Amino acid sequence: MTIRKRLTIRFTGLVSSIMLLAFVSIYAFCWYFVSSDFYRRLERKATTAGDMLIRHRLDAQLIRQLGRIRKDQLPEQKITIFDNKDSIIFITNEALSLQIDKATLATIRQSKKKDFQQSGYYVSGIRFMTASGQYIVIASAKNTYGDEFLRRLIWSLSSLFMLIAAITALSGWFFAGDALQPMQQIDNTLSAIFPNNRDERLAVTKDDDEISRLSATINRLLDRAVESFRLQRMFVANVSHELKNPLTQISSQLEVSLLNQREPEAYRQTIRSVLDDVRELADLTHELLQLSQVNQDDAAGLLTDAVRLDELVWDIRDEVTAINPRYQVSVSMGTLPDDPDQLTIHGNRTLLATALKNITENACKFADDGRAQVHVSSSPKALNVSVENTGHPIPADDLPYIFEPFYRSRQTADIRGYGVGLSLVSRIIRLHGGQIMVRSERGQPTVFSIEIPY
Repeated sequence: MTIRKRLTIRFTGLVSSIMLLAFVSIYAFCWYFVSSDFYRRLERKATTAGDMLIRHRLDAQLIRQLGRIRKDQLPEQKITIFDNKDSIIFITNEALSLQIDKATLATIRQSKKKDFQQSGYYVSGIRFMTASGQYIVIASAKNTYGDEFLRRLIWSLSSLFMLIAAITALSGWFFAGDALQPMQQIDNTLSAIFPNNRDERLAVTKDDDEISRLSATINRLLDRAVESFRLQRMFVANVSHELKNPLTQISSQLEVSLLNQREPEAYRQTIRSVLDDVRELADLTHELLQLSQVNQDDAAGLLTDAVRLDELVWDIRDEVTAINPRYQVSVSMGTLPDDPDQLTIHGNRTLLATALKNITENACKFADDGRAQVHVSSSPKALNVSVENTGHPIPADDLPYIFEPFYRSRQTADIRGYGVGLSLVSRIIRLHGGQIMVRSERGQPTVFSIEIPY
């Protein structure tokens, strides 16, 4: 069932329930008023007849004659008087058959008065107490006009209720359609966006309503989706390129080796070259695996170590200088807390080591002299590590993209690498709740700053 139908049904049900309650209340009030008024008239008839016959001892025939000539006779009116032995001592309109059983008479004697309906007649019975005993006077009649009024009233109210329910359902259908029109527009726009026009966005009005906020949220989601598609395409393109080169080299070398019979040394050289290409593939696979495993959703299970950041920096210094004799790393300490425990952060030592090693190795790799300066300091809320080097600055156009997977600027195209390291560093730092920033200007050192909260 569509939302429009559900809204229409609920709106119609709500309004119909309110109207039904109102109409039932109106009918109940009218029924009570009409019935009460008619019972009061019957009671006056019974009281008058009892006074004349029992208290004033008027002749029964005279009472009947007076009743026939009176103009306020009720439809099919009948007066019956019973003595204390439940025997009829007076009756009018004997042609009408209305039997009152003894249980009813006993109830009237006990409660002094009783109003009820029987066989379509309204009946009112009262008790008279005299010196000679108890008497029961029963007045009955048909409330022809009152019942007819109630029948017409219930038909009128039923018809009016059906009309109002129909109008409410029709109005609810159009109102729900009007309210959901922006949702339909959003659906149509989204259907047109993918896969053809990914740059189109939903219109966001200045009204601070639910539709505007939903449109803004969807636009942000579309931005992230488009960015994911772009990164995916770049990922596939770069991975394909990075895998193609070593595979092509391996294939070419093996094919050349099979063309002619060669000396054992030539085969050994080919094997060594193929091993280098295989190692390159293994390194690329390892970096891709690391990149895929660093996920923000796994932070709770990964960040379980107590890591002394200053000790980790010294270990990274030794590892990086051992990679290449040209690399030189110097470590300096800034303002540090007096308590050594405040240099400890809650995280994952292996991942932090990978991040610091990648960024320090990159600093040495792209430095003119192979030197990198690592500086460790602290602030009231975080530990800070900065890595700087001197060399060609990163172009300003490349700075927004250097932390994206497989992105490599034009000036680093001739240097061996895969464009995965900085992306991995960024993910690891964000996994630890920190942030990484870069500053690179002509004539100034290039500085990567890492801030990790305690």
